[in-house]
Amino acid sequence: MARLARLNAMGLRNGVRIGLGFAWTSLFSLACTLWLRAAGVRIGRGCRFYGRLVIVGDPRRVTIGDRCIFHHESCLWTHDLGGGAGEIHLGRGVALGPRVVINSLSRITVGAGSAFGYGCYIQDNDHGTAPRTPTLEQAPVAAPIEIGADVWCGAYAIVLKGVRIGDQAVIGAGSVVVKSVPREVVAVGIPCRPVKRRGTGAANLGDAA
Repeated sequence: MARLARLNAMGLRNGVRIGLGFAWTSLFSLACTLWLRAAGVRIGRGCRFYGRLVIVGDPRRVTIGDRCIFHHESCLWTHDLGGGAGEIHLGRGVALGPRVVINSLSRITVGAGSAFGYGCYIQDNDHGTAPRTPTLEQAPVAAPIEIGADVWCGAYAIVLKGVRIGDQAVIGAGSVVVKSVPREVVAVGIPCRPVKRRGTGAANLGDAA
């Protein structure tokens, strides 16, 4: 009986802790949503924030769909060059893990339900490489990135300019995506390349590669 009472007490404490955590996250998420709207971000309903979202550049160039999820220190970054540059569009239910960075000088679009693991980096621009010109004096080069719906990018994956990733593709942890990836494939490596169809145990790419 004493053990049962202890278990009941532990269950009650855990229930209270979970309830308080949920209430705090709800209040924090509401505060973040209101702050982002006031700053000029177009943000939908029901978004959840589990830590600070960093906005760099012009907030008015960022669009966030309904029910997106942001973990601590994720960053949406546009640029102030000239009259401003870069656009970021996140579809419904997109999830950004901790310290994910989306950096746009052109346009980055992410489809509904896509998710990014810890430390992913998506950037549609880089410096030029002209000889005898210092790196920081190079004109930037940019090309849009389009990431489809229900895409999963594992931790520390990097997606670079001009890439399109098809719906339901999976990008392996630590991969560097420099060429477009077809839909419904698992792609890994540096440079990233398709290795199999999603949901299959063996390579069966057909025309995907």
